[in-house]
Amino acid sequence: MTDASPLQPVVSLGPVSFIVLGMLATCGPMTSYELKREVDSSVGYFWSFPRSQLYAEPQRLSRLGYLEEQQEDSGRRRRVFSITEAGRAALHDWLAQSAGAGELRDPGLLKLFFSASGPAGTARAIATEQAALHQQRLAEYVRLQASNAEKTAQPMSQTLRMGLLYEEASVKFWSELAQAEESEDVPVGTARACAP
Repeated sequence: MTDASPLQPVVSLGPVSFIVLGMLATCGPMTSYELKREVDSSVGYFWSFPRSQLYAEPQRLSRLGYLEEQQEDSGRRRRVFSITEAGRAALHDWLAQSAGAGELRDPGLLKLFFSASGPAGTARAIATEQAALHQQRLAEYVRLQASNAEKTAQPMSQTLRMGLLYEEASVKFWSELAQAEESEDVPVGTARACAP
């Protein structure tokens, strides 16, 4: 006699799933609000997604058995989520998989690519704005590095180091472009980005 247990459905776990699992594995049990606050001050700097997902995803992962949920009996009746062994196993499997090549989704670069189709000075305006935005982000990273120098774990400090290098390179790139564009106002429609 064979065991006729039903087939388990294929579960789709995406980046937000692993952000939730990783945060709970790293920081311990949290509410969705605490999870959002933790993401905003860490991985949110380099992985953008709608933060509303941090309220729905923990509940989904709980139904799938990757998280355990406990609700307070009184007061605000907050839901506190913690990672299960199945959740840790899923996180370990994901960490063991190839990350593949990185994907760059930079709105400034996208606008720069099409800037020749805009009025004169468009590229300079984009470059000036982007230099200032990246300078602000660089200052934030420097502040984070200084305030977390003693308590940041090695992988987290390396992630912050990469953020610093990226922002330094971005500030240099956009600042140089803004200065170069000051002397060269390219007329509209002169650049050809498409293949002949």
